[in-house]
Amino acid sequence: MSKFDDFLAEVKTGITQLAKLEAKDFVKQATGDGQQLVDALEPDLRLWTQQLESGQLSKSDFEFLVKGKSSVAQMKALTQAGVTAIRIDQLRAALIKLIIAAATKMA
Repeated sequence: MSKFDDFLAEVKTGITQLAKLEAKDFVKQATGDGQQLVDALEPDLRLWTQQLESGQLSKSDFEFLVKGKSSVAQMKALTQAGVTAIRIDQLRAALIKLIIAAATKMA
């Protein structure tokens, strides 16, 4: 297993835990939306984590890139379930923190 695979596994496990903590009534929707976000970002995350690990990107650069890409991500299942935009933004922010923390471990 590569470092990136370990990173991805940690993030995906973290998504489920995050959903249970942050979206108790909407765990299935939050988990699904989180997984979709990570799947959509996977090509970029693969490149950025490699650049972070090699020193081509700083942690703050990595954080900026992840925040920029994820800010346009739609959390469709949560929106359809009637979760407020504020709550969705909080979940998205927690997911970004999870991704950054996991990536920082591998650098």
